[in-house]
Amino acid sequence: MKFKAFILSAVALAVSASSFGQIKVKTESGDMNVRFMGRTNFDAGTFVASSDDNLKEHNGIAMNDTRLGVLANFDEKFSAKIEICYASKAISFRDLWIGYKLNDNSTITAGNHFQPYGAKPLGLSYKFVEDASTDLAFCPARKIGVSYAYTSDPFNLTAGLFSDGNVDNGKNIDKGWSAAAKAIFRPIIDETTVLHIGLAPMFVQSPNAVSFTGSIPTTVVTNKLIGTANLNPDNYLRMEAEAIFISGKLYVEGHYMAASLNSFDVAVKDTAGNVVSTDSYNAYVDGFYAQASFLIKGDQQNYNKKTGLAANASPKSLEVLARVSHLNLDADHVKAGQQTDFTVGLNYFFNKNLNLKLNAIYATVKDGENYTMVQSRLQFSF
Repeated sequence: MKFKAFILSAVALAVSASSFGQIKVKTESGDMNVRFMGRTNFDAGTFVASSDDNLKEHNGIAMNDTRLGVLANFDEKFSAKIEICYASKAISFRDLWIGYKLNDNSTITAGNHFQPYGAKPLGLSYKFVEDASTDLAFCPARKIGVSYAYTSDPFNLTAGLFSDGNVDNGKNIDKGWSAAAKAIFRPIIDETTVLHIGLAPMFVQSPNAVSFTGSIPTTVVTNKLIGTANLNPDNYLRMEAEAIFISGKLYVEGHYMAASLNSFDVAVKDTAGNVVSTDSYNAYVDGFYAQASFLIKGDQQNYNKKTGLAANASPKSLEVLARVSHLNLDADHVKAGQQTDFTVGLNYFFNKNLNLKLNAIYATVKDGENYTMVQSRLQFSF
């Protein structure tokens, strides 16, 4: 009955989303237009095999990421976005920013928005049900800050200064700051082919602790496979190198991510377990993931030049895909473990509002534990 209710609810909400797909409001003078937007993910998954008795035959159904937002353009050069999210039984802000268009190529954005790092800005266009485990570990959340972005055919250049704290329902902003930048070079870009190379450094100076956690890339079950590295360094540097290649129906992408942490303290204890002193250490943790997809049905993989990221395939397209991700959180005095996971999947795009994703995942960790699960996502947006 639960599965039947899940399907009926998904169909009903999908129909509703399609009917709201073109909601736009425009003033008579034309100096402002407002677009309403939203999305909901219906996720279902089960562990079909596991070396962990607590996860054997574990399954779940979730609707854990529902968002509503407004995107406004006004006075020709200004834009603004407000997006709220309901997840984990709580409501929180996501995007909350205002932008100013300097010219056809350049914009300035201020407010709570993504830093130029990782694939999380993909959002709806992410090809798998969940981000790669390496991206989940290294990619930071949205932060309050100011950024500049330049876009042309051969280049994307983004740089910004951000608070290292999060918005807590508009009440609190923690201390600390980060400086982030990303440079993308496209030596080839035309209607059928894209070659994209990118580099993204991020320096963080903050009193806040930083965590890197390894987990199965699923939203259905909360899990931590290889533990968490909780550190409080004086400062640290995140780094990313990425490449994307598109040729007709083929899409190939790879990312390398790392963090160099400076001067974090480790307690020194005596034989009785009492802390007698602290020593200061440096550490380096890293990971990578590579993925590829091919359109079984459909003519061309899509690419968003402005974001420098993948875009959803056209309606009625059928896509097969595969990914490997490796995460290394082993370093001196960290020792949080290593993880490698493999994902294969199938995507079908009914229309611009509705798509279905199916994934099968096999994950293994350093001590030999392994996990296999399948999951699906019915996603609709407007």
